[in-house]
Amino acid sequence: MVGALSVVLFFAAAGLLYVFPVFIESFQAEFGWSMTEISSGAAVLAIVMGFSNPVVGAMFARFGARKTMLVSATLLALTTLGYALLVNLWMLYGLLMVSGFAMAGATILPAQTLVINWFDRLRGRAMGLTMVGIGAGGLVLPPVNELLIRLLGWRLTWFCSFAVFATVVIPLIAVYVRTRPQDLGLLPDGADPSEGAESESAPARGLTARSAVATPTFWLLVGVFLLQLSGVSALNFHFVPFAIKQLEFTPQQAAFYYGFAVGFSILGRLLFGWLGDRWHPTLLLTISLMLLALGPAVLEVLFVRLGLREVQLLWLYAAPFGIGIGANAVIMPVLVGRCFGELQFSKIMGLLMGGFAVGIIIGIPISGWIYDKTGSYELVLIACLVGLFLATLLSTLIRPKRHHPEFVTLTPPLEGQGQ
Repeated sequence: MVGALSVVLFFAAAGLLYVFPVFIESFQAEFGWSMTEISSGAAVLAIVMGFSNPVVGAMFARFGARKTMLVSATLLALTTLGYALLVNLWMLYGLLMVSGFAMAGATILPAQTLVINWFDRLRGRAMGLTMVGIGAGGLVLPPVNELLIRLLGWRLTWFCSFAVFATVVIPLIAVYVRTRPQDLGLLPDGADPSEGAESESAPARGLTARSAVATPTFWLLVGVFLLQLSGVSALNFHFVPFAIKQLEFTPQQAAFYYGFAVGFSILGRLLFGWLGDRWHPTLLLTISLMLLALGPAVLEVLFVRLGLREVQLLWLYAAPFGIGIGANAVIMPVLVGRCFGELQFSKIMGLLMGGFAVGIIIGIPISGWIYDKTGSYELVLIACLVGLFLATLLSTLIRPKRHHPEFVTLTPPLEGQGQ
């Protein structure tokens, strides 16, 4: 299950989130589109994906994992054919909107929900190994696609993506994805029912989505999620132009350190996945947010305030920020599962991930507007630092066991039935 999900995320999540920028130059050369026109499309993708998560959470609860992911992955595969046949800007926007919805249904939220359903004692490690797929894809796929564009052209490269979906992603989902281990006569963490693991054989426990939303813990998580997403989205999107325009580094240097931040996220996913089974999840979330906050702090203090221009100092940004991104991606869903249980995790996490779109709207456009008005990213860096620091403080107030006495015990529905 974990291996299949990691491969799915490698191609279906990283395959568009990190690969799309590689095609920008080809789009500009063939169609003459401006950077504003193309980047607006990327924002559309992120916003639609964010707002689709609550819908996907409900679909997951109603139809089960395999049906939801198969339909979404098939739709995502068809959009890759659409990109290969692009003729105008509005077609690009339409495809990106469909891709946003399909990615929400085939990637992060379903994968997180499956790990919560299938693992308890080994939940942290399973989540870390699953989420490694995104970081690995972000590191490997952009240069591979850039090579394919040079060898085959950008349209045939999109056809190659379709072939990967048809022969790898969709079959993996069809063969390996099941909503709960009970669907295969197993228990969480792969336990065998015949071995007498009665304590692990209890049905799904936790709060309903309605009950969870009524708790202070849910709104603490909302605050952490929005502040974290706003800061991270702003820094991810604007790091390269900041390094080029304000720090006067070369595009190659800026892209190199951006890529290594993605690479360091792999280390964060593995390390914090392992720690997630040993340390308190609230502590780990706080540490991950502190690592994220170090990113803008380094850029502001060393490069803006002190005026240093040694490009090697960008390692001090890429390492903690990248590790923090990976750590946060693993620990956040684990913590949500510990707070509210697995009963309606997909719905609860879907509501929280709806903030993804709000974070994108707050982080990326407002940061661009600040730069246009001031000619500097300094206020952006300060805002990101303050936001991530506030998220760190809020995270310390989260108590995973606060609502455990309220957990209800219900028999989970069979896959394909509502609850």
